Amino acid sequence: MRIALVGFMGTGKSSVGRLLARRLGLKFLDTDLLIEKKEGRSIPEIFAEEGEEYFRRVESEVLEEIINSDDSFVLATGGGIVISAKNRRLLKDRTFPVLLTASPETIYRRTSGGGRPLLNLTKPEKRINELLKKREVYYREFKNRVDTEGKTLLEVTGEILAMIGVDKDAGD
Repeated sequence: MRIALVGFMGTGKSSVGRLLARRLGLKFLDTDLLIEKKEGRSIPEIFAEEGEEYFRRVESEVLEEIINSDDSFVLATGGGIVISAKNRRLLKDRTFPVLLTASPETIYRRTSGGGRPLLNLTKPEKRINELLKKREVYYREFKNRVDTEGKTLLEVTGEILAMIGVDKDAGD
């Protein structure tokens, strides 16, 4: 079993992914954490020192390594991983992808603690709306969707478990 959580930053991919992996007894992977480990520096440092294009290239390499493994996993992807057509194809062909969504206001609230290179500006709310609009065409390709708005991690995880046909109380 291979489940990939996709969606905009702040929709809960990492938090839900950890819980979902624990419930299913699977390995949890996070592309951002794997990129930081591979590069030996944080995502903000990579963006500052190398730029977004370099980051996206490394992100695609890491995704390909994960997908080409024989492992079962729950994968939390970076919010922009869907920009690449190749990445979207890999995710749709080789995993059970689930798109997590939330309102721009909730995303802003969840990401306002900093550490998000694409939101390091004076009007992050405006940037969130711009990026969401730009990426919506890519997100539309993912049919399995869970709106995380106003839901607990347990509720979101339960919806995903139901999608894959697993009892929501599995692993309790």
